[in-house]
Amino acid sequence: MDREIRSLQSNQDVGGAYKHEGAMNLQQILAIIYGGRFIIIASLFFAIFVALIYMTIATPVYVADALVQVEDERNALSGFSELSNVLPNESGVGAEIEIIRSRSVLGSVVDDLGLSLIVEPKTLPFVGSFIRRKFQMDEGGAKQDRKVLESFSIGGELIEFDSLAVVGSDGKIELTIKKISDSEFEVIEDSDILCKGTVGSEITCPLMREDAFIRLLVGNIVGSSNVEFKVTHLPRLVAIRRLRESLSVIEIGRDTGIIRMRLEGSDKLGIERILAALSNVYVKKNIDRKSAEAQQSLSFLNDQLPEVRADLERAENRLAVYREQNKTIDLSIETESVLEKMVSIDQRLSELDLKRAELTRNYTSDHPLVRTLAEQRSQLVREKKEIESNTAQLPDVQQELLRLMREVEVSTQLYTFMLNKVQELRVVEAGTVGNVRIIDHAVVYPTPVRPRKFLVLATSLVFALFGSLVYLVLRSLLSEGIVDPDIVEQSTGMPVYSVLPEDVSGKKKLARLPVADQPDSIVAEAFRSLRTSVHFSLPSREGGRVLSISGPAPNVGKTFVSTNLACALAQAGNRVLYIDGDMRRGDSDRALSLNRSPGLSELLVGRASTVIQSHGKISGLDVITRGKSPPNPTELILNGVMEKALESWRAQYDFVLIDTPPVLAVTDPVVLAKMTDALFLVGRAGMTALRELKESKSRFERSGVVPTGMIINGMTKKLTGSTRYGYGYQYYNYKYSSDEA
Repeated sequence: MDREIRSLQSNQDVGGAYKHEGAMNLQQILAIIYGGRFIIIASLFFAIFVALIYMTIATPVYVADALVQVEDERNALSGFSELSNVLPNESGVGAEIEIIRSRSVLGSVVDDLGLSLIVEPKTLPFVGSFIRRKFQMDEGGAKQDRKVLESFSIGGELIEFDSLAVVGSDGKIELTIKKISDSEFEVIEDSDILCKGTVGSEITCPLMREDAFIRLLVGNIVGSSNVEFKVTHLPRLVAIRRLRESLSVIEIGRDTGIIRMRLEGSDKLGIERILAALSNVYVKKNIDRKSAEAQQSLSFLNDQLPEVRADLERAENRLAVYREQNKTIDLSIETESVLEKMVSIDQRLSELDLKRAELTRNYTSDHPLVRTLAEQRSQLVREKKEIESNTAQLPDVQQELLRLMREVEVSTQLYTFMLNKVQELRVVEAGTVGNVRIIDHAVVYPTPVRPRKFLVLATSLVFALFGSLVYLVLRSLLSEGIVDPDIVEQSTGMPVYSVLPEDVSGKKKLARLPVADQPDSIVAEAFRSLRTSVHFSLPSREGGRVLSISGPAPNVGKTFVSTNLACALAQAGNRVLYIDGDMRRGDSDRALSLNRSPGLSELLVGRASTVIQSHGKISGLDVITRGKSPPNPTELILNGVMEKALESWRAQYDFVLIDTPPVLAVTDPVVLAKMTDALFLVGRAGMTALRELKESKSRFERSGVVPTGMIINGMTKKLTGSTRYGYGYQYYNYKYSSDEA
């Protein structure tokens, strides 16, 4: 049953070593973290170093802010509340924010401050800005000539333009101004010298694009000879967009009417100057807008006044003529009451007509305000007709007198009303202050808002930690090399007899035969442990026991394992024969310091009968080297000589150890394994893939040989850290203490 289970396990897919156990658990993750702790620590220190470098050389970004208040719409003089019926209502805070961000306002700032022109000294890459900030020189120092990096700015260099205009081009213009002497300079575009000029004199330079040129007047230039300045002239719309991108306009709170304007930039004085100009332009345009509304209403009233005055004069003349003709002087008390009502209605109708005429200049006839006025006028007309019907019972003379006097009264009141409005609008026009005011003027905060040192450092550490963890986990998941003995056993069905470590002392180089040359090393102790496991795992039988050791591919340490295991068995008092069965590339003769020939190949072809050599340093260890490489090693092994020789050697030795070639490369190991009592496969930690071990096992099993077990060679702490056993595979020295008291 156990054999069947192992067979099923060996046929599993090796797409991932952890698939057998399911998802990676917390213990495995902790083991991976512990094994890669030095990578994590190094990543964190590197992140701190990079963060410090960035915080040191990064250009600081400052912020300036200003507060403005948008007040509810009200008239310049509190006593003139009637004007609110003539002037349209003011828009809300949201509209004011968009006005601030509009091209009208930002464009005025761009034009006033010349923000279309960007002048930057040529600096060294990456660290140039840092050098300019840290090593600012006075004007005299900046003028001194330098022989090293003379075209780059190191602090104190500047150029001032009294004027610069681009004619014939609406695109972006990039130029280089190079100082030649204290008063001369060159204008360069794309490495071509356009013209030369002198400080204080206006020059005209043709540009490389067709029919385009610039006029510029340099007022001052400071710096060493050959220092260069990059001059960029942006189209107006591009400059406005750049200003809008760096500007933030928000309302503080909800329905407070308080707007905060924030501007970011690396030039502390520059952003304060820009934001102050923006605040002033916005307030001025608000005042101009309010004043323009008053001017519009005043113009309308001035156009209507002559007609109203003429109507008043005609009404007065008609009344005077009628009284003269009919000798009528006064009205009765009842008629006067009717007159007052009719005059009041006519006055209100005239006012509504004025309001409607004013509104139709801004709105259509379907606007709610216009429709409301129309409904009010209809109501007044109905009231007027009702009063007129009541006056029909009066005598004709009284009716006519009432009509004429009503015309005079209405015209008089309307004329007086319009005169008052004209005076009020003139006062408003002269005293308009707008409905916005600056609460806090533009100011720059002394400390930069970027880079945020704590945030940069924290972000760097988080990314370093996360990146190193992802790297360690992916390295563990994607690595094809065997690492965890448990996974090897579960995937291949073969028990792992030993995990042999690499020498980690670091004091001296590991010998090829540490069991004999470095008996106190942890590697030698590991082979002694392997010797014990092999001794008790082999079945008992008469005569010596024959072992074969193979591996899936070269360079897994197969010869290293077999020679040291042979030495360890011999040191335990056993008679051991070591045979180098790799007649193609075997090199045990160098490891054991013996002659290569005569060896196994000569024995199998019958050229030599005595091929056994004794190892001089280790008693009880005899060796048969590979001999000269034959053209047909497999055929030599199958000729029967090898099998007879092994039966003879069983009687002479306790252990016969055969070092065979890689099984995935040749078939020699399969032939030799059928002649042995036990077969061990050697795999190298971190290099040998599980699929190689499983294929090696399959090849042996197809020939009727079941591998006894696995030996993992070359395990290191770095590799064990990526397993769920972490640092569990360690070997410790346990030496004798001194007998001295």
